[in-house]
Amino acid sequence: MHIKGKTGVTRVKAGNLAKGAAWAILFALLFSYVPLKAVQKVQAAPVPSTFEGFRATVVGDVCNVRSGPDTTYKVLGQVTMGTTVDVLYYENNWAKIKAGNLTGYIAGWLIDIDLRSKGITARITATDVNVREGPGTNYRVKTMTTRDKVYPAEVKRGEWIRVTLSSSGSTGWISETLLRLEYEEVSQPPAGTPAPPEVSVPPLNTDLVVYPARDTLTIYSNPVAGSSQLAKLSKGESAKVIGAQGAYLMVETINGLRGWVYGPYARVASLSDPSIQFIVCQNTWVVGKYPVSTVTATDVNFRSGPGTNYPVIGSLDRGDNLWVLGTSGDWKQCVSPTGLTGWVAGWLTSPTTPAKGTAFTVTAKANGGDRTLTVTGPFESAVVIPSPDKTSVVVSTSIFFNTSVELPVGAFEFASVRVATSDVTVSFLGKANYEIVELSPGKVVLRFTPVVTSLDVRSSGNTDIVTINTVGYAWADVRRDGDVVTLFLPGASLADELPVVKGKTVRDVTVFPGEGGVSVAVRTNGSAAYQIKQTANSIQATFGVSGLEGKKIIVDPGHEASDPGAIGLTGLAERNVNWEMAVRLVELLNQAGANAILTRQSLYANSEGPPGWTPEPGNYSHSLSERAAWSHGADLFISIHNNWNYDRSISGTTVYVCDRNPNAAESRRFGALVLSELTLSLGTRDMGVRDSNFYVVREAGCPSVLIEVMFLSNPVEEAYLRQAETWDKTAQSIFRAVQRYFGAGSISTPGV
Repeated sequence: MHIKGKTGVTRVKAGNLAKGAAWAILFALLFSYVPLKAVQKVQAAPVPSTFEGFRATVVGDVCNVRSGPDTTYKVLGQVTMGTTVDVLYYENNWAKIKAGNLTGYIAGWLIDIDLRSKGITARITATDVNVREGPGTNYRVKTMTTRDKVYPAEVKRGEWIRVTLSSSGSTGWISETLLRLEYEEVSQPPAGTPAPPEVSVPPLNTDLVVYPARDTLTIYSNPVAGSSQLAKLSKGESAKVIGAQGAYLMVETINGLRGWVYGPYARVASLSDPSIQFIVCQNTWVVGKYPVSTVTATDVNFRSGPGTNYPVIGSLDRGDNLWVLGTSGDWKQCVSPTGLTGWVAGWLTSPTTPAKGTAFTVTAKANGGDRTLTVTGPFESAVVIPSPDKTSVVVSTSIFFNTSVELPVGAFEFASVRVATSDVTVSFLGKANYEIVELSPGKVVLRFTPVVTSLDVRSSGNTDIVTINTVGYAWADVRRDGDVVTLFLPGASLADELPVVKGKTVRDVTVFPGEGGVSVAVRTNGSAAYQIKQTANSIQATFGVSGLEGKKIIVDPGHEASDPGAIGLTGLAERNVNWEMAVRLVELLNQAGANAILTRQSLYANSEGPPGWTPEPGNYSHSLSERAAWSHGADLFISIHNNWNYDRSISGTTVYVCDRNPNAAESRRFGALVLSELTLSLGTRDMGVRDSNFYVVREAGCPSVLIEVMFLSNPVEEAYLRQAETWDKTAQSIFRAVQRYFGAGSISTPGV
């Protein structure tokens, strides 16, 4: 398991809700930003050892979640690096966590428990305490501290605490046996003390706001798991919604900070109609009014039917708001905050609050190839009216919803859902195709499927670009069989029979409908490499000629100036080893006629994006986006790293790809070649080509891999990584894999 450091978090200062009647609190919560008040500090209190109610971030690559707190218990599921989880209980270096619908146990050294957002400090309890560069005695000592020194605490990982050492943001790790974690608690002023003057914050001009579903809500720099944290909203703080992308909402705080919040962890409210309920998650977006109930206990089972004999389909926690669809005895059928429909024991929830006004729901749902829009309500009739350009559709009903609200979606076909007067209007990201599945009193269902309308091949230099034009969002499952690459479009249909087309590298392209979708078979001259690009209404596949001549290949030496990466047992920095391997690979590639580019220009340089590149709003602004930006327009992206694990006996070579990237199939093909060459040349253990959520392979615009050559934590492999001969062999092995991938004829290494 590959464990590397995370950046710190900048908090948004929390305000306190003005005291008063319940209606005043609700008004402050929904209709404005809360005023900031002065508070008085009291003696700090110790932090509960169970860490119940804390949030944590997964720091291992792919980590098992087990049924009990030990490796002997069965595996219930897995979580990947960057996933945010809720801590339900912590004991003996194992944490019981909740991640979406998955609840189980994970080793404490595989997660970073967030301490900073809780305002926790670390008080040193011993003299002459070492502060280290990483969470273990194998890391170098950075400085020393002594008894009663107090530092802001950032995270807990296993038995180590990361603290902030200075105002410049410098951090270090201290064994938790040498400190005490404390809350910086606040007290109320004595009775009769005049209230301090309030600093009023004007409300933001927006209809939708978000606020924490529980204690805090993290604002991320990018709408993806593992994105760096910009700030946190505390209870009573809100931010206006200014956009959406899938399960994430783009928000703007009162301070003008823009970032993204994860929908399932946020409560969304309409300022114009607080009775409207919202669900925003990965595959379900809902606007509506329904009776509501709140979970009143922790770790509550969500079942498929009304009784304990039914299977558990998920987990609920205290404070979760549920939409109540019906009852059966003491059980309630509900929709969970993540859009899951199931049953919960009524005695574990609050009394049901009836809906205010007309009860209705509008649900946009995407489950693989099945994407639907469902409208329900007490209407007797409805009509479906498409726009002439197919960029929106209106479901006009015979009732008035008595509200006006719009929810941005930004995923699949759906740009936004708007409810106003008697109409539901769905705007699309491009053009969309749908069929009416149901049109009856009280319910309308539309199913969305793409239609392949045309096909063409355009030659540009030594490449052929195959474009599949569609009406509606489509994606491709890609497979290769020799010189034939087949793109299967699930759920798609053909508008008309399409002729066979040809190019230079592409000998012919044939389109034919099949069971469950449309297949596009591309036959090439030899096993030509390709890359996939997806847009709202098209899929492009670019095929190049064999050989390295003119190929643009990006080589990314992992880590940079202020980030040494993993540290070996004798202090060898991963950044330095990655650099030595990368510069040797670039030299070999350029000698063979490729256009090889490094993502940073020297050992201690920071990464820079391509000339003229600037991140779009909401994108990462740090080096990961700059590295990945080089991949767009490239033929191959190679990120070189070296691994680390708490278990020093673990060794071997791993190659990571991202199966959610459109170019996953070619990435895996190249990754297998890299792994074969490296293990043969270096004599390392083959640890496989693995799926990952690493940013640079997930966001790459071409086939891409992240290579973990060896383990710096293994004494034998660290010794090898100190040797120039190992750097040479690694570069030569990757070079041979590149030659094989591009079908470069005889496999040779220049100068060898």
